[in-house]
Amino acid sequence: MRRFVPVAVTVLAVAATLIAGPADAHQSGMRRVEAALRATVRAGVPGVLARVDEPGRHWTRTAGMADVDTRRPVSVHSRFRIASLTKSFVAVLVLQLVAEHRLALDRPVGDWLPHIIPDAESVTVRQLLDHTSGLADYMAAPGFQDPRQYAQRHHTPEQLIRAGVALGPVAEPGARFSYANTNYIVLGRLVERVTGQDLGTQLRDRILGPLGLDHTSLPVDDHTLPDPHATGYVALDPAHPDMLTAMTELDPSFEWAAFGMVSDGRDVNRFYQALFGGRLVPPAMLNQMRTGHPTGQAPVFPQYGLGLESVGLTCGQMWGATGQTVGYQTLSFTDPTGTRTITVSLDVERTSPDDPDTGQLILAAVNVVNEYLCGTAYQLPTG
Repeated sequence: MRRFVPVAVTVLAVAATLIAGPADAHQSGMRRVEAALRATVRAGVPGVLARVDEPGRHWTRTAGMADVDTRRPVSVHSRFRIASLTKSFVAVLVLQLVAEHRLALDRPVGDWLPHIIPDAESVTVRQLLDHTSGLADYMAAPGFQDPRQYAQRHHTPEQLIRAGVALGPVAEPGARFSYANTNYIVLGRLVERVTGQDLGTQLRDRILGPLGLDHTSLPVDDHTLPDPHATGYVALDPAHPDMLTAMTELDPSFEWAAFGMVSDGRDVNRFYQALFGGRLVPPAMLNQMRTGHPTGQAPVFPQYGLGLESVGLTCGQMWGATGQTVGYQTLSFTDPTGTRTITVSLDVERTSPDDPDTGQLILAAVNVVNEYLCGTAYQLPTG
């Protein structure tokens, strides 16, 4: 769905509550992450998992509960909905097709899908990838307000695209960044048109199979999550943020190529390390993936490139992705060497700026990433 919503005032107000102690060696680093995970639970998350992969070792830490009724702990092997991290996978497919000269970044999508959107002859493949197409987000359309309704209905990609188009353009193509899941639904259809295969097959043959991502999939009809998994929770009433509704089973068709994949921490880290290590796209294209447009969410998430976004940490800008969907929020970021990666999965979705826990949750999740990659607590610039 959308990335974490910007609520700078709330984030600034709670920053002082999440400062951890100084770091030293590897064991101290793990303790810092563990403390940051516990702080994330205090910020309003039932359960949270962090998976770290670095040269010579990997480790997973959890905090909180996988289910608030049974008080079952979070498994280190938990599967979860990775939400908009899906966009990174789809972007890789598109760029592989560009490298094979079957697509071109700066040609209009109408060259392959003439009537997919009204501006098909003007909107380029690149503009779909970096959210500068001017398309509106179908998740803002009528009928997508209550996940108890839209997440239980079946949607075709064409229905999702039409819902976004019906809202009217938010800008001229190429004029500015405006995050819209509609872009990646169009890209999913583009991959299928060019290859003649369904998106799931392309993901399996080009990425999941070669990298051995055995715990990753793009569900089509499966409403459940593989075990083990944490129950997903949604805060539906901003006036009562402590009231969480369990929503683990859903019809994944409303997410599809925009934010529909399921994975675990090991597979997500393996994917991003392969990407940043040059195993999935040519170096020039990887550089373009990390060349971003201002998002309006600086300093926390300042730029969005081609299926990747940056996070502004205390030790510099790192690239990866964030995402949220019904019941789950996920972050994954990698250091500039491409060898140290952390993925954080939260079993709750809080999105409303009116929910006082939303801003604290954002900061707490970023703090986990910062504690690992930078060795210190996250603090927003004050000047």
